[in-house]
Amino acid sequence: MIGNRFKKENVFWVFLLGYHFLFIFLNFKYFSENGGDASFYWFQAKASQGKTLTDLFHYGSESLLLFNYFFAKVLNLNILFGFVLYGCIGYLGILQFYRLCKLLLKDRLSFKGISLGCILVLLPNLHFWTAGLGKEAFCFLFIATVFLEFAKERFASLAMIFSMLLLAVIRPHVANLLLFSVVLVYFFSNRLTFKKRMILLIGSSVSLSILFYMFLQLSKIKTFDLERIKRFNEFSLLSFKNSGSYVPIIEYSYPYKVFTFYFRPLANEIPTFYGIVLGVENAVILLLHLTALLIVVLNWKRICFQPVMKIILVFALISGILIVQRYSGLGIFARTKIMIQPFVCLILLWILTFRKIAQTDE
Repeated sequence: MIGNRFKKENVFWVFLLGYHFLFIFLNFKYFSENGGDASFYWFQAKASQGKTLTDLFHYGSESLLLFNYFFAKVLNLNILFGFVLYGCIGYLGILQFYRLCKLLLKDRLSFKGISLGCILVLLPNLHFWTAGLGKEAFCFLFIATVFLEFAKERFASLAMIFSMLLLAVIRPHVANLLLFSVVLVYFFSNRLTFKKRMILLIGSSVSLSILFYMFLQLSKIKTFDLERIKRFNEFSLLSFKNSGSYVPIIEYSYPYKVFTFYFRPLANEIPTFYGIVLGVENAVILLLHLTALLIVVLNWKRICFQPVMKIILVFALISGILIVQRYSGLGIFARTKIMIQPFVCLILLWILTFRKIAQTDE
């Protein structure tokens, strides 16, 4: 029986790989017709063509250029190879996410040997953006690995350490938000003594300060000045006016800003095949949020979230509040929220099934 279950899971992984490769093709087709950041990362744009190897030992975008240098410049491989390479990295991230789903939802919540988590690992928006040549494939892999290691309570594993470090190199502000969420959850938990809380506070303060400094340098803000940060944020928001998916986020109330980030576009807002698919996905996710919220309200005394779940929820809340201060396009929202939303959906699915898990565990 166990062997049969593993066989079915292996078949699902092969199916998932084929499903993901379909999105690699779609992403490459979209890039071929519309262009995108991939040309920069593969040294085909003016901004990156003149860069030498010594220019690339830096955090941020240069770290991806350094990773791509051997393939794109030395071997002179076609950019299609880059899409396949990054698509495979994205697939590894989705496998890590699937393992996290299985761990939290447990094998008992399955259908014919396949975990209910498979519902989440088929989200089209997740596959589309992890199948492209860009930061998203790496970031999703690292974030999924960090959450998986926290769920296993392997706080000092090599996978945890390297994922956090590499995430900090590629996107220091995302690493900053993730680390801050971890610190916030554990500092106010009853799992740590006062001494450990102080060690955590001091150590994290240094790390968070370094990551915030790295973000200031990458964003060209340079120094910590609230007025300067506000001006740069407004400039960033208005810079999306020329994009096809611009929304006047600067004019919205804060709740509607966060709603726009997580649940728009609606199915009728972008009249393209991709826009309709994304709109339907957003509608399903919104319904999932509302249903889970109702269950929490009715059972709030019984529900006990694991630390990793609290980290995910805090990370999602803080990220949503801050991201809408920098971005104002439905396209960039769809691209950015794949680092957050799938993990939130996992918690929502856990809420929908927590009674069955609790009864089985008893």
